[in-house]
Amino acid sequence: MDRADQRDRRRHVLRRRPAVLGIAALIVLVPGVAQAGGRDEDPAPATPPAVTPVAAGEGVEVTVSQSGSTSSGRQFTSPSRSVRVLPSCWYGQGMTGFEYYEYWKPGGPARQAPTLDAFAAQGLLHKDFESHATDTEGHWYEAECRYDIPSDEATRYVLSHPAVWVGPTDTPPATEVVVDPEVLAQVASDAMDLPTGTIRWNPSLAGSGATVVGASTWLWVEDAPTTVTVRAEIPGTWAQVDAVLSGLEASAPAADTVHCPDAGTPWSEGATSTTCAITFLRSTANQPVKTGQSQRTTTLTARATWTASWTSSLDATPTPLPSQTLTATAEIPVAEVQSIVGR
Repeated sequence: MDRADQRDRRRHVLRRRPAVLGIAALIVLVPGVAQAGGRDEDPAPATPPAVTPVAAGEGVEVTVSQSGSTSSGRQFTSPSRSVRVLPSCWYGQGMTGFEYYEYWKPGGPARQAPTLDAFAAQGLLHKDFESHATDTEGHWYEAECRYDIPSDEATRYVLSHPAVWVGPTDTPPATEVVVDPEVLAQVASDAMDLPTGTIRWNPSLAGSGATVVGASTWLWVEDAPTTVTVRAEIPGTWAQVDAVLSGLEASAPAADTVHCPDAGTPWSEGATSTTCAITFLRSTANQPVKTGQSQRTTTLTARATWTASWTSSLDATPTPLPSQTLTATAEIPVAEVQSIVGR
């Protein structure tokens, strides 16, 4: 297959490859004290940036920013950073004037193929291509699109971006960057980086941090991130992922599994209820001391669930993303005593 046929195939044989979006969160639990794992106003309309064939080859710079809130009501932001993605369509360098003329001229190779001959007969060849028939230094710049973008999007771009002749001393054409918002949504999802909170429990006996057999042990994540927004944008286009902590599941070998709707309620003097509590049914007195531990402990497994959706500057309707469940463990000593001392 020669170069022109390859280029024709790239333009007309287009299919979409589904994007798989996810969210990333982190919970890290350590003995006694454990780590655990809002939407910006829309930006003012901006002028699309110019992109040359060189820029298209290297990718388009995308600015990623993150903000959110924690269970204590604290607002947080992360420094903006840049990543590069391939645009959907751009102008690419094609044949020289001489090559294009020789290929498409009457009797040329293209005219031997019925479909290409019919294409030429419709007057769809580059305008005034005969006038560059002997030029071996200048090139035609033509609309090109990735094979995996929607065919209607590629067709619109190709029809609105006719081929441009560029001489050896001329500047290549510039055109607006075209990046699918779904690609930006994937960038935002991949860039999600949650700040850590501290998982605590009560009872937590002085000196050991142990909870007590039979006691309703409160669990909560101190200053846990509960909402996170990540936006990925280029001038004129953005996509945004909004994620919410939707539940916490806690389990241990000697306790019934509990499902909590949020990050739990901090214990305080006089508090009477919590949204997250677990009851241990036996002590850890007969358990071995595990590697890295100084006390006999049981393993607490925590699973945090985040739900998310994404929107874009082209569509304000939220598109759900698959829920993500992240698992971590902590070692908790469990004592068997007659009285409970909370701190």
